[in-house]
Amino acid sequence: MSELQNLQEQFSQELEKLSADGGNLLAARLFTSLLFSSKPLSLQEMANQLGVTKAAVSIRIRDLEAGGLSVKKSKISDRRDYYYVAEDNSLIMAETLLAKMKQFLTGTESILENWPEESDIHEDQLEDYHVAKKRIQDFHLIYQLVFQRIEGIEDEWRSKRKGID
Repeated sequence: MSELQNLQEQFSQELEKLSADGGNLLAARLFTSLLFSSKPLSLQEMANQLGVTKAAVSIRIRDLEAGGLSVKKSKISDRRDYYYVAEDNSLIMAETLLAKMKQFLTGTESILENWPEESDIHEDQLEDYHVAKKRIQDFHLIYQLVFQRIEGIEDEWRSKRKGID
């Protein structure tokens, strides 16, 4: 395995870890192939590279395309479609993760707003009631702090990104 292939494999593994459920291995590998390719790739090229069927690649590449992480490109002289990684893929991925975090924050807000009064809880469940409320408040607080800290991060990212182009 070449050094570049080793890096590619490491990056795929890191992508998989971003998802709480382990993510989709093929989608991570496809995205990584596009990320490490200087030219657009056809479905068949990706299938050959990854040792999977063209149909499997077709399904997962549509997911990446729908998520804004890959872009389809057609060539006039060729009937095949080619795919490349989206220009702002890192920002798109971060926004996707932040959207999930925001959804969780909103969910914890709703739970806390509708939290039952202590008087509605059976006496033998009061200890669990207080422990659970504190834990959910902790979740809510950390996510609130994260969103406060990252406000304006997109502009800062764009500014710093100019320095690595």
